[in-house]
Amino acid sequence: MLAIYLCIGICAIIWIVNGIWIMQAVKERFTSEIYIHTGLGIFFTLLALELTVGIRGAWMHFGIFCLAVIGWILYIPSAILVFGSIIELKRKGKTETYDPSYTTTFVDTGMYSIIRQPITLGMAIWSIALILVFQSILSIILGIFVIFCCWISARKEAEYNVRKFGNEYKEYIKKVPMWNIFKGIRRSK
Repeated sequence: MLAIYLCIGICAIIWIVNGIWIMQAVKERFTSEIYIHTGLGIFFTLLALELTVGIRGAWMHFGIFCLAVIGWILYIPSAILVFGSIIELKRKGKTETYDPSYTTTFVDTGMYSIIRQPITLGMAIWSIALILVFQSILSIILGIFVIFCCWISARKEAEYNVRKFGNEYKEYIKKVPMWNIFKGIRRSK
């Protein structure tokens, strides 16, 4: 019973925080932020559900070991993409606020010279990792929603960046693929 109350409390906090971000994004008509914070809310809800009541046997897990290992391995590139991108944006992006995604300077070096939107790609890979680690119907459904939200957010962020940075970003779009790391690595050589 304690696990259920803990889960409800954690989910409430998750959605209050993300709800504030979503309301701010709606007010500013910042579509990519609406999608990414919806995705983040679902992502952390999935984690809270699986780590509180899911591990106590509230629903069935498939438990295929090799898929779980692949999922654990996928945490590495997803963490590199998410946290590496945030560090790069903080270092080179000259942010307007404490949020590293509100940059005033166009960043196209480092990870951003290989792919566009590495944070959303990292979150999508992280969602795939969660699906493979938890292996439940709930993780599959919620994980797919997170991946969809990340993909739409990345597309909308590109539109926003074209308005923000103009022709410079249009040229960047032509050169750097959105989520295809392999094409980006091949192109950068």
